[in-house]
Amino acid sequence: MKKYKIRLTGLGIEAVAIIPFDNEPTTEKIENNVAYYLNNNLMKVEANDFYATDKYIITYEEVQVEL
Repeated sequence: MKKYKIRLTGLGIEAVAIIPFDNEPTTEKIENNVAYYLNNNLMKVEANDFYATDKYIITYEEVQVEL
């Protein structure tokens, strides 16, 4: 299982979460999981006036698991 740090910026917010995936995620899987996490308040969301209010960008990177 791989874990990815997902960051959504735009729409006047910045949201961050670490989301696990069984294998390499597709764009659709990432977008669906971000929507799920946002709907269930599982992402850390902060208001940010710096980012655009009419569009958003999702970035992700693999996080190394430390044992």
